[in-house]
Amino acid sequence: MARIPYFYAILISMFEFLKTVLIVLWVYYALKLIARWLFPKMLPWMMKQIFKKAVGSDQPFGPQRDHSADSFSRGSSNFDKHKQSRPKSKKVVGEYIDFEEVDDSNCEP
Repeated sequence: MARIPYFYAILISMFEFLKTVLIVLWVYYALKLIARWLFPKMLPWMMKQIFKKAVGSDQPFGPQRDHSADSFSRGSSNFDKHKQSRPKSKKVVGEYIDFEEVDDSNCEP
């Protein structure tokens, strides 16, 4: 088996690196050109789909809630919700001390 001289081995590795960089740049520019061509054609279609979903549903945008547990009367703004009461903390953390501000103008140095 013949050995490749050191200079040629370095030269081959440099060409392999250059080939890799050129392939990455080619893919980047190809995707950029495809996006410039494809995005303007897909944008109206995407907007139609979003509009169909918005018009087709009776719910407003945002997170969907289950209204079966809530009782409310339609036509008024009073809502009766079943609120979950959180247990209040019962631990004693200390006593409250009311500090008063001392007037230093009457004190002589």
